[in-house]
Order: sequence, then structure tokens, then C-alpha cells
Amino acid sequence: MNDNEEQARFFVRTWAEAVLRQAERAQQIRRQAAQDDRNYERMEDWSPPMEVLEKNFRTQWAEEHQLVWAAQQLERWDARLRRERGQDPREEDPFLKDVRDALEHLDEVDFTDFQAISPAPVKGREYIGRAIRRLPGRALDLVLGGPTLVGGIAPQAIEARALEAVQAVEQELEQEQREKHAAFLHAAEHDPELRELLEKIADFYAHPERLIGSPLAQGGSKDTTANT
Repeated sequence: MNDNEEQARFFVRTWAEAVLRQAERAQQIRRQAAQDDRNYERMEDWSPPMEVLEKNFRTQWAEEHQLVWAAQQLERWDARLRRERGQDPREEDPFLKDVRDALEHLDEVDFTDFQAISPAPVKGREYIGRAIRRLPGRALDLVLGGPTLVGGIAPQAIEARALEAVQAVEQELEQEQREKHAAFLHAAEHDPELRELLEKIADFYAHPERLIGSPLAQGGSKDTTANT
């Protein structure tokens, strides 16, 4: 494995873990927001004030935005890893990319009726609002809630892809460790001194009482006395 492939695999694992971690955070605030909304509608003395609902909305928006961003990073690094291995990248999810791009450039667009919309085209700056124009209805809903994330993305697909990536990398690492261990044992078979050392270590583990009175134990005892 060359440096490019190793680094790409590192980032695949990094962003896959980030997606799973961020998905849990997004789920927590979604559950909390839904509970607070229901309690608010009861209009009881213990019902949360509107300020709590507004804070929940801001938190949920930020957490879901970060989840979408992490998911797109995972997709990009997965493609890079596959290219490094001479494989065809997975087909890119255009909807995920468009939502991520729309969120990234949200500060460039216009807003109306709880939607982000593309501003009127300006010559030489037609790229502004391009991602939003590619979304269904040519707008990004700013309302949260329901079964989907911000932008209408299904969270189940994102989480499943991340879990698959994490498991794949972990399996590769386990296989590499097994291969290294097998290579070490093979080398020991052809190295008498190394084989003898391993046999002594195994014997010590099997019979720890033999350490008493051994040079190793005596040396350890002297060091302990000296330190005290």
C-alpha cells in the first residue's frame, strides 16, 4: 500500500466515523425538539417557552448541516480510495452533493416563505444559486422535522453507507494484522534465536511462578530497592 492509498483509507475511516457520530447527535436533537414541540402545544405550566423551541431549531439545523457535510466528505474520500486502488468510484449521489453545495453557499441566495431561493441571474455570476436551482422545486426548504434531514435527505442511507465504510476498513486492518502475525511466525521458524526467545516468553506466561528467583525477577527486585 503506497502513501496515497494509506492516507485515503485513513480519511475514509475518519469521515465514516464522523458520520455515525454526527448522526447520533442529530438524532438526539431531533428527538428532543419533537418532544419539546409536543409539550409546547399542551400549553401547560411546565411547557417549554418559545425560546427553547427556537434554540432547538438552531441546534438541529447546525447538527444536520454538519451531518450532510461529513457524508459528502466520506463520499469524496471513498472515491479517492477506489481510484488509488484502480477501482471505479461509486456513482456519486448528485442530490447529496447539491444539498451540500446549497448549504455551503446559503449566504449568497435569497429567502422567502421559509425557503432559500436562487437570486436573479447576474451576468458573469450565473454560478450563484446554481445548486439550489438543481434541487426539487428550485428551492431549499428551511423548515425542519419529519423523516428527512435538512434538504430532504434520508438519514438511513447516509448512516448505512458510513457503517459499511467503517466495517470495511476495520476488516482490512484486522486482515493486515493477521498477515503480519503470520509473517512474524514464519520468520521465527527460520531463526533459531528468535524461536528460542519466543519459547521462553511463552513458558513464562504459562508458568509465571518460575519467574521467582530468576535473573529477571532478581534484577527487577534490585531496581525496586534502589528506587526506594
